[in-house]
Amino acid sequence: MNHQGPGQFPTTHWTLIQSIQEGSPEAAASAFEAICHDYWYPIYAYLRRSGRQPSDAEDLTQIFFERLIANDILQDVRKERGKLRTFLLTILVRLLIDAKRHQSAGKRGGGVEILSFEALNAEDRYRNEPADTDDPEKIYLRAWARNVTETAAAILKETFEKKGKAELYQTLEPFLFEEESKPPYAELAVKLDSTEGAVRLLVHRMRTTYRELFEKEVARTVIRPEDIESELAWLKSTLYGES
Repeated sequence: MNHQGPGQFPTTHWTLIQSIQEGSPEAAASAFEAICHDYWYPIYAYLRRSGRQPSDAEDLTQIFFERLIANDILQDVRKERGKLRTFLLTILVRLLIDAKRHQSAGKRGGGVEILSFEALNAEDRYRNEPADTDDPEKIYLRAWARNVTETAAAILKETFEKKGKAELYQTLEPFLFEEESKPPYAELAVKLDSTEGAVRLLVHRMRTTYRELFEKEVARTVIRPEDIESELAWLKSTLYGES
């Protein structure tokens, strides 16, 4: 992922789509792989909650990404469409309408497996979805929001690991989100053989870095920098039920 310095608008997923549209075959393939990697799960979760069995949801997810490139759907993207999550959901709904019309659901078009669902643990992730939500779109949006948080956390973890601080990250990770309970600073200080003040500073810095990474991930899914605040508000509402 391309994360730029402070004050710079990061490379967006819309830029990846532009690479698919206009780039070299190599650049298009790399961009397409990134889009699949980042957004397969919200698509899969929508399909599962809409009543598809795991195998059918897997097949339709494969078809979804195949059609993004094979049918040149992305060639029609215009920046005024705004949010990437809305654009991809619109394409998915159209795919399902078309699949129903032609009774072709569950048959992979090109026979090329874009995603390996065994490696992705798709059903393990899906089992964690709330059972009291029947609306596939709501599940899709919640999965999308969690994707953003998980991606930012994964990048943060990687930065710790590169500095040889993987164990420190594992210790502090449960207290990454400010929505969680207050960290037991005294207990952590003993565990880390440090002072309570130093641990408070560690947690504060970790949370600050995470917030910056989170905002950059949000920025990658919108067109204009001025849209970031509204998308952040939407994410918080989706994740924490704020309205």
